[in-house]
Amino acid sequence: MTTSGALLCYPRMPLHDAARSWELLRTQSLSEISIALDLDVGTAQYYPLARQRAGSSELHNLRTKILGIAGEFGFPSKVSNKVLVEFDRTVGPEIHAQMAIMPADASSIDVWNFFNAAVVPDIVLWRYGQFSAESRRWMISEDRLFDFTRTTIGRLWWRVHLLGPELAGELGEDEVVNLLEKPRIGGYPLLARSMGRQLLAVTAAAKTGRRMDLFRDATKRLLRQMAVQSVFVMTPEQIDVFVASLFSDSAEALGISDMTSGGGPAHG
Repeated sequence: MTTSGALLCYPRMPLHDAARSWELLRTQSLSEISIALDLDVGTAQYYPLARQRAGSSELHNLRTKILGIAGEFGFPSKVSNKVLVEFDRTVGPEIHAQMAIMPADASSIDVWNFFNAAVVPDIVLWRYGQFSAESRRWMISEDRLFDFTRTTIGRLWWRVHLLGPELAGELGEDEVVNLLEKPRIGGYPLLARSMGRQLLAVTAAAKTGRRMDLFRDATKRLLRQMAVQSVFVMTPEQIDVFVASLFSDSAEALGISDMTSGGGPAHG
């Protein structure tokens, strides 16, 4: 966080500039990328009316923090997907705590384009890239570079912002994706957090391995109910009761027994 506690706006990079940057980055080794990085923001673009701007020192501190955590998980060596997922869970809360970014600014993909391509491109390629010895290029899904919901760094910030650090760390990758990529759920933190908490509570009580089945069924029930019943007029306590009833109905339909939930009456 900044010493003053002020929220900051971060540099931006339009898609066409980011795409050109990645054309070069994909032909370089991780060490070459690291050596060539320049975190000077003298010519960087920002939100035009930004008063508090993140400068080179903030970007340098963020890069140092992320590199330190990545090193603990094996960077720059190739590691297993399980290790990479644990890296996500560890680095996400640190990014969220240190960036002090305005949520409105974090809603711009141009901010994350800049972060991916100019601040930690070597980490992005280590996390999601595969180097092709034949073509001498990094192969990486463009979703991880340019898509708002899948972008490498931005998705980790939003995961913690919407779910909170504890819940974001306990939920699996597929569960988080299913929550946050449905705007009607992920766009309302009270609802998303209630769904996540109830999923963990129910599966722990039932000792079931069918966690994803239960989650998908409860999510479908929620979306059907939201067509006729507004969650946005509910208090947090009412949302918890409502969500618990959905999981109770799902568990019964799926034959998951020994379930203990804090729910109220079932919603059919």
